[in-house]
Amino acid sequence: MKFLSILLIAFIGMQCSPKLSPDSSWGNQRWVVVEMKKVPVQQSESRRDAFLNFEVAEKKFRGNGGCNQINGNYTIDKKEIHFGEVMSTKMSCSDIEFETVFISTLSGINRYEVRENQLLLKKNREIMLVLRPR
Repeated sequence: MKFLSILLIAFIGMQCSPKLSPDSSWGNQRWVVVEMKKVPVQQSESRRDAFLNFEVAEKKFRGNGGCNQINGNYTIDKKEIHFGEVMSTKMSCSDIEFETVFISTLSGINRYEVRENQLLLKKNREIMLVLRPR
């Protein structure tokens, strides 16, 4: 009987153990966009480079679209990721077209993959954005 009690406690403990979210290692990093739609993105090494920071516990992201500050929510499950409506400041910049495409691209993302220190954001099987931690 004692053996069954120990076995039951161990089984319940395994069922209650927290599972790590697929994005658990993404937080506290600045993920810089290095490629969009198969085109390399020029880096200026300044705060104007397009990037995302993931606030994993809250399932929120923030960053820069290349001109304006951006933020929003995301959901993630296994290999799927979806970005909610992207909110942004409304500054005018000479390269606003890049930002418009970047934000539009984010809204179509539905899958992700982590490969060789890169975060690949995909629309179905097509890689739309490549990000690297910096």
